[in-house]
Amino acid sequence: MINTATDNIVKVYEENIQFAKTNESYWKGTALGTRIDLGNIKLSKENEQYRVEIPVEFHNKQKRYNGFNDSEPIVEIFEEYWLALTNNEKFKRWIIVDVKDYYALNKEFIEGNNVVKSEF
Repeated sequence: MINTATDNIVKVYEENIQFAKTNESYWKGTALGTRIDLGNIKLSKENEQYRVEIPVEFHNKQKRYNGFNDSEPIVEIFEEYWLALTNNEKFKRWIIVDVKDYYALNKEFIEGNNVVKSEF
């Protein structure tokens, strides 16, 4: 169960998984790590609630299989997103409220001096 995202985001992922199961497709892969650009965080406060937008790059090896491409190899990919989070005071954690694809129009995304890298 995903407990660090809103119910709406969880619902979208559940629907995508169910759709893939219906179409007999599946994913294989491994999460390798992330890079988070702390130098480009946007912080705001609305209605007494803090909101932060964070540029994040996910690094994985993955492949979606559909029955006809089962012999194709898993490939290494990098996916860039803006994650928006709000602070949930009750549970003392940050909750993801929005995920937006980031289409890099410039090379400055995740390339500053304040990039934190994790490896899994």
